Amino acid sequence: MAVPARNTLAIIGAGPIGLEAAAAALDHGFDVHVFERGEVGAHPLGWGHVRMFTPWRMNVGPHGSARLKAAGWTAPEPDACPTGLELAERALQPLARLPELVGRVHTHAQVVHVGRRGALKGDLPGSPERREHPFRLLVRDPGGRESFLHAFSLIDASGVYGQPNWAGDGGIPARGEIYLAPQLAYRLEDVLGAARPRYAGRRTLVIGAGASAATTVTALAKLATDALGTSVVWVMRGSLAALGAGLEDDPLPERRALADAARLLAQGADPSVAAIGGAVVEGFEFNSATHRYRVNLLAGGQPRVEEVDEVIVHTGFGPDNAITRELQVHECYATRAPMKLATALLGAAAGDCLSTPAFGADVLTNPEPGFFILGHKSYGRSPHFLLETGFKQVADVIATLAPAAGLEPAASPP
Repeated sequence: MAVPARNTLAIIGAGPIGLEAAAAALDHGFDVHVFERGEVGAHPLGWGHVRMFTPWRMNVGPHGSARLKAAGWTAPEPDACPTGLELAERALQPLARLPELVGRVHTHAQVVHVGRRGALKGDLPGSPERREHPFRLLVRDPGGRESFLHAFSLIDASGVYGQPNWAGDGGIPARGEIYLAPQLAYRLEDVLGAARPRYAGRRTLVIGAGASAATTVTALAKLATDALGTSVVWVMRGSLAALGAGLEDDPLPERRALADAARLLAQGADPSVAAIGGAVVEGFEFNSATHRYRVNLLAGGQPRVEEVDEVIVHTGFGPDNAITRELQVHECYATRAPMKLATALLGAAAGDCLSTPAFGADVLTNPEPGFFILGHKSYGRSPHFLLETGFKQVADVIATLAPAAGLEPAASPP
C-alpha cells in the first residue's frame, strides 16, 4: 500500500475552526482534506435563528478572511453580531466554495473511527516513532459505503454540538429518557419560527440554566404573549438567585441583555413562566393517550411531578471521543478535554470565555504525535470557548505541524 506524502493533513469538521485550519494549512503548503458528516457549518445552522453574543470581527479567522477577501468577498459590519445562519451562509459556505477548497471539503463524509496504520493503541506508547505510521480514517458516505483514507497529520475540529448531555441527575439518563429521547428536544428550537406550531398554546418544560435554556425560555415567554395557553416550567439544578450571576456588567451587550431578561423571568416577572430552582430530573413518562409527559423531579429534596406537552433539554454538550479511542489521547477525567489544556484552563482559573487565555500548541499536544484536538472540542464539556480562541489555536498548531511535514513557515495573513 502506498505511503501518503508527509504533508498530508486530514481535518474532521467543516465548521469555523475546521475551515480556518484548512485555509491556514493551504497557506503553509499542506495537502489538506476536510471531512464533514453533514453540511458545511452544520452546527451553526442547527441554531441558525439565534444571534451570537460576539461580533463578526471575532467570528471569522484571519486565514479564511484573507482568502475570501482575495476572491472579492465583502466582510460584514465588524461590530454586528451574526446569527448562526448568517455565519454559515455569509462566511463558512463561501469559504468552502473557493476554488482552492472545492474538492478538499467533503460533506456528508462521516469519519467513523481513526487509528494508525500498522499500529495499535498500545503500541509504542508515547514514542515519536508512531509518527511513521500514518493515520488511518474509516470514512462513511450517505449510502453507508465505507473507505479508508490516510494522512500523516490529523486535526479533530468536530465540536460538541452534536452530542447533547442527558437530563438526569448525575449526568446520566433519567428513567425513561433513553426510550423517549427521540421525541424530546435537546437543541435550540426555533420556537418563534419553524417550531412555533409545536410549542404555541402548549406547556413546555425546559431543563437547564445556561445560555441555551435562557434563550429558549425567553423565546417561549415571547410566544406566550400572542399564543394563548403557552406556558413554561423552567427547571434548573442551581438556585434561582444564582442565575446569570457575574454577568451584570458583561461587555457583550447581547449576552448581558439575555441574562437580564432570564433573571426577570426566573424571579416571576411573567406569569407564563414558572421557575423551579434546586431541582433534578428523576424520570420521564409519556401518556400515549393524552400525548403528555409526566416529569418526575426532586426539588429541594422533595418529590414533585410536572405534566407538560413538550420537553426541551438544555444541559450542555460533550465531545464524541469514540472517534479517536484508538489513538493515544490523555483525557481529563473531569472535562474529557485533552489533559494538558484542561490543566492549564484550571490553573488559569478560567471562567468566562472573554477572560480565558488562548494556549499554544505545546499545551494542545497529546501523546499521539501529529494529532491535535482544536475548537470547542478541545475544551471538552466546558462551555467557555470562543471562536477567536480557536483561530489562535489553529495558527499555532498549523505552524507546529509544518516542520514535521517538511514545509517552510508561511507568512501571517494580513
